[in-house]
Amino acid sequence: MDQILARDYSNYLTQNSISKEVDPICRNIDDMLTRLDEFESLLNVVKENISVSTDKNLTEISAFQSDFTELCRRIDGFEAFVGIASENLTRMEAHVSVAEQELGYTESGLKGFLKPIFGRQKVEHEATNLSQDDVYVPPEVYNTSDFFPDSSSC
Repeated sequence: MDQILARDYSNYLTQNSISKEVDPICRNIDDMLTRLDEFESLLNVVKENISVSTDKNLTEISAFQSDFTELCRRIDGFEAFVGIASENLTRMEAHVSVAEQELGYTESGLKGFLKPIFGRQKVEHEATNLSQDDVYVPPEVYNTSDFFPDSSSC
């Protein structure tokens, strides 16, 4: 029985070409190994570039830290300046509104500007914030040199 089994296996191996079945598998394995080597070399290059760029870029980034801090300080100062300018603008608009009421100036444009000159109207003192003896005191306005001391550094 062993001899019959051995003969059947030998007929199978000789009739069916194993090389035809195994060769494509071997080629696929070789191709996969080649691709694995390429991937490994690519991975090594990426690791090397990351370490080099990280070392180089971290020192450059840390060199700009003082400039970045200065920029943040200037932005904060500018935000404070915008807030103060907005408050001054609101105060000036209130003064202009009172002045318009005192002059009876309600229209805009050239017609509204010429109306008080050519057609003076009597203005009642109830609408004003000044008595006859009072002197107008303009509101205090910010000074830009307080916020921008040196314009040549920009």
